[in-house]
Amino acid sequence: AVVSTQSTGEYSEFSKFMRDLFLKGDCTDITPEQVEKYTAEVIHIMDTYDENRDGRFEMNELAKALKIEENYLNKIIHKKSIKDKHIQKILTHYNSNVDHTIEGPELCAFVGDLARSFNLKLSLSVINSGVSFVKDTVGTEYVDQQAIRALLSPASMDKMKTAIKMAD
Repeated sequence: AVVSTQSTGEYSEFSKFMRDLFLKGDCTDITPEQVEKYTAEVIHIMDTYDENRDGRFEMNELAKALKIEENYLNKIIHKKSIKDKHIQKILTHYNSNVDHTIEGPELCAFVGDLARSFNLKLSLSVINSGVSFVKDTVGTEYVDQQAIRALLSPASMDKMKTAIKMAD
């Protein structure tokens, strides 16, 4: 989404988007005043982290804005052997809704960390390519413990790296 304080029209459009997002969704406990506050905060973040001043938030700029911690997967995938406790830690780390699977935005975060472990620049096409690879490999829309183990095998990691690199 284009977000910039340089153009009143763009600010208005973004402000309307934020109102629609929060007030027409399931966020019934958010007031219009809070929406305006959140909008102003997002604009401030954009003005601070949009390094190339193109009015767009790229994945690498988003990573800096969110101060993403050290790549969680790097702590595990470079071990000599990945044990069940490591797989459980990965599942616990990415599974924010505690349903014992990684799906949707959780899967995007998992794939993003995998892409970063391959030293690839994050982009929407890289994430989408990785998510498609994962779904094709495991045959479902979600990843569970068994699927994580399969995805982190050396052969699967090589195939995933090749598939994601094509999108980079």
